[in-house]
Amino acid sequence: MNAYLDNDNLKEYAISYILYKNQEGFSFSSLTQFHYHMVVDDKSKGIVHASAAIEFLMLALDILDDLQDQDDKEKPWSLVSLSTSMNISTGFLMLSTLVLRQSRFENELKIEALQYLDEQVLRAVEGQHKDLQCSCATEEEFVSMMKEKSGSLMACATLVGATLQCTTQHEIIRDYSENFGVAAQLANDIEGLLRLDTKNDLLHKQWTLPIMLLAKESDREADWIRAYYAGKVDKEFMVQREEELFQWIYHSPVVSYVKVLKRLYQRKALERMLDLQVSQAWKDGMQEYIEHI
Repeated sequence: MNAYLDNDNLKEYAISYILYKNQEGFSFSSLTQFHYHMVVDDKSKGIVHASAAIEFLMLALDILDDLQDQDDKEKPWSLVSLSTSMNISTGFLMLSTLVLRQSRFENELKIEALQYLDEQVLRAVEGQHKDLQCSCATEEEFVSMMKEKSGSLMACATLVGATLQCTTQHEIIRDYSENFGVAAQLANDIEGLLRLDTKNDLLHKQWTLPIMLLAKESDREADWIRAYYAGKVDKEFMVQREEELFQWIYHSPVVSYVKVLKRLYQRKALERMLDLQVSQAWKDGMQEYIEHI
């Protein structure tokens, strides 16, 4: 990164964002590397650059997602001006494609990998737009949105790695990556609903599948949720009833149902992944990735 950015202040902010992200772990780059090694254990240094490109991309999108949702004030990019963080996220986006272009692979492979990167990110943008518009009204619409938003980014990481190794089983990889992405998003949605802090999805009026299902219940707590999202009551109203509300949520069949749904998409991802013509050892490793959610 230092090779491409000259401004010390800009670099200081960018490095602080990368260090913060490092605390969470670079899960997407791990998938890129893992899929690069799905056929042969090639030690090419180029995959290190390619996986770094993926993490620059994911960090840029994480920043934009948080700035759009405005539901997490503790992350470093939320502690500075909006314009500064947007500018840095733009820099990370450009670094992503630049680092991938300069990685040590044949030009044809890099062009194909960049094509997948562009296509999957654009698809994720469409999914994010649906999410921001709160336009999903059914389970099917939510799953479709999650495949676009989360599944496409998962597919981006896996397809870039596989493409650079000349792997041709792209459709299988895309299919299970999308289902894996749905499972991961459902896991996040469950966590976001059940967390008892200021980042709770319900208090921030995030429109997720479990919240939509809760709002369709007939209990008085569901009435509160519908009234809150319709603007008829404020956050203080919900906070005053927090204990009753969250006891109801914890014991609601909705939470159990979404957990089962998450497991269903994990199983779909696993079953499709097993269609790959690769070693059993590699499949066992990928199974651990999928079941770890």
